[in-house]
Amino acid sequence: MNKALNKILVPVDFSDFSRKALPVAQELARVYKGRISPFHAYDLYSDMEGFHYDVDSFHADGDPAAIDQAIKKKLRQFASGAVESDVLDESVTAQDNNTAQAIVEASGRFDMVVMSSHGRTGFMRILMGSVAEKVLRLGNRPIVIVEDASAFTPFRKILVPTDFSSNSLAALPYAQDIALATGAEVHLFHALCGDFNNPEQFEQQKQERLAKLHEIAEQHLPGMTVNLKYFVVHGADSAHNAIRKHVTEQHYNLIVMAAIGRTGLDHQPIGSTTATLIRAVHTTFMVIRPDA
Repeated sequence: MNKALNKILVPVDFSDFSRKALPVAQELARVYKGRISPFHAYDLYSDMEGFHYDVDSFHADGDPAAIDQAIKKKLRQFASGAVESDVLDESVTAQDNNTAQAIVEASGRFDMVVMSSHGRTGFMRILMGSVAEKVLRLGNRPIVIVEDASAFTPFRKILVPTDFSSNSLAALPYAQDIALATGAEVHLFHALCGDFNNPEQFEQQKQERLAKLHEIAEQHLPGMTVNLKYFVVHGADSAHNAIRKHVTEQHYNLIVMAAIGRTGLDHQPIGSTTATLIRAVHTTFMVIRPDA
């Protein structure tokens, strides 16, 4: 394995939406020979929260230790309905009314975060301000965002878009690890953006970019001797639209992308292409922070 991702944190809010992350986490635990810790952040001062836990003493005057243990027990029960016991580790809780920040802080003791794109409140897909988007922006661990757990396996195809920047290439070892463990194909994708005066000009640049993809595979995917495919397509208006169209046609199990590409800025840790795709595409994403 190029990357040891055997300690997996799975934030849940006890909703059916958040439960979707657990089967995906289990498959990744199998790949990395790891274990899953379900996580929940709660606020003792919120009277609206207690009914989700069925904890009689859930209020500000209750015994904090007893409440915490009761919620951890509920977490294990919740997770055990979706994953097998041999990959289930201890539950983790935090008393914090800032859920995103609590997840980020807890993730510092783990190798990877796997979470659903939806939560209890049924917010629209990862709109700005949602917990998932905040974790993507603030976290420094690989983060897997789950849209539809049923489409994650059986593993057949993994997409890795690249703009040839060193940041985008940071996603390749993760894709290789999963592909080698599951037998899936890895598809390297590049969007050739811009206007072209004639078809010959486009074809020439396409062949140059395909050669570059092959070169990248030789350098960064040394374990992949088979199950590699290469795509260079015309992205006339934007890279993310080209990727979205390609994903719609190909139906991938997983998209592995760096959080920032060539145009990434220090104050915007998740790039605009990555963020736009996560909002728009109904596929599980693994987002890698190149600087982590």
